[in-house]
Amino acid sequence: MNLLANYTEMLNFVEKELDEVLITSDKSNIKASATLLTVTIDHAQGIKILLEKGAYPSAAALMRVEFETYIRAMWVWKCANEKQVDTFINKDKIASAEGKSIYFKDMVKAVEASHGLPAYLSEIQANVWSGLNSLTHGGSIQLARNFDGKSIRHCYDNELVNEVIEFSTMLTCFAFSGILDIASNKNGELVSNELLKLIEPWAFNKSSKKDAASCASS
Repeated sequence: MNLLANYTEMLNFVEKELDEVLITSDKSNIKASATLLTVTIDHAQGIKILLEKGAYPSAAALMRVEFETYIRAMWVWKCANEKQVDTFINKDKIASAEGKSIYFKDMVKAVEASHGLPAYLSEIQANVWSGLNSLTHGGSIQLARNFDGKSIRHCYDNELVNEVIEFSTMLTCFAFSGILDIASNKNGELVSNELLKLIEPWAFNKSSKKDAASCASS
């Protein structure tokens, strides 16, 4: 049995709490970050809808998009200086302080360093980034997941669906936590504990790094 009902319940909780969040900062980095953190959660909603409709390839393709949106949100928040934020907002470019392109893996490391996070996200990036790209861009993993050797059909069992859900749940919780940190009117610790109680019985029973790696492999 897959975790779609649990995933939906978690997203409903998050969306209800988001309706009451106020972001009062006038700083461009804060407003941009809060927006992208919310978009991260929107991508999770997209994954839910696609799973409900049985559109498994598209749901899996959104894992990379959700991951990248979260990292960009956190990078804009605490890693980018004012000029970098302006370049991102007005030119849609992620650039270093010297104006050079930044590799995604380096963004992830910068996010971990600036936010005081363990090297967890960078491990995920190192282990599954190429696989996530294959899923998003119609690579060989999509071939393997949608052709059984004789006919074109979805080859996503409940275990694979659950791995998509757990990976997305992890990113949704991270994004929601970031929004609570930015919000001016929420008791973030209390709400986070409520969310943890909701998902603890079913989420993260296995390592999310392993879940993502399994799903993003042929």
